[in-house]
Amino acid sequence: FAVLIEGSHTGSFSHPMKELLRRFAAWCGFFRCPLCEEKGGNGRNEICPECRSQLPLLSTADRCRGCGGPNNSALAVCPACMAFPKRPFSDAVAVMEYSGPGRTLIRQMKFSNHPELARPLALLAVEKLRESSMEFDVIVPIPLHWQRFLLRSYNQTELLGAVISAETGKPMIHALKKVLATPHQSGLKKHSRLGNLKRSFAIKDRSFENKKVLLVDDVFTTG
Repeated sequence: FAVLIEGSHTGSFSHPMKELLRRFAAWCGFFRCPLCEEKGGNGRNEICPECRSQLPLLSTADRCRGCGGPNNSALAVCPACMAFPKRPFSDAVAVMEYSGPGRTLIRQMKFSNHPELARPLALLAVEKLRESSMEFDVIVPIPLHWQRFLLRSYNQTELLGAVISAETGKPMIHALKKVLATPHQSGLKKHSRLGNLKRSFAIKDRSFENKKVLLVDDVFTTG
């Protein structure tokens, strides 16, 4: 999944009491790794080192600024992104490839009623954001259409954004609303994806204006 930026973060904003509770939970063996459910999750559902090694995590050092994925070219964007129209944001970070255990984890969060998986995924996102040295002022999650929200009962990108906000100290604002119900991007071909989301979003809170915005989504398709 990916986080996009228009316009990052350093340091830890954990409250001392929260850190004490996390250490106590880790000592008691609470909140284990969500993948193997056996090894410790550091008291907050973190993915254990063994399971982490199986995830297709991406490096932020040589990332494509268009999709956040690997970029072996001398340009700012990878060859695949060169085939797309210029995107209206300045940078992107992708946490991992949508494959293997990572794909399973994301699909469980989205489609199998496992909102608790947003925390370990968001913690990975925070780590990648810090590695990338991105700077942002506010966090904006991609909204769900009300019909899909009723079916799922939660917005996974909002859950991801809330954890990123708590970890970075940056405010999250619900700046967007989904005004048109659209098919899942992942189920469409490239040409259909490019037009699927046109005019489907609207602004409902303009407090992000003149700020660097971190736009959070769970799966990056065409961007």
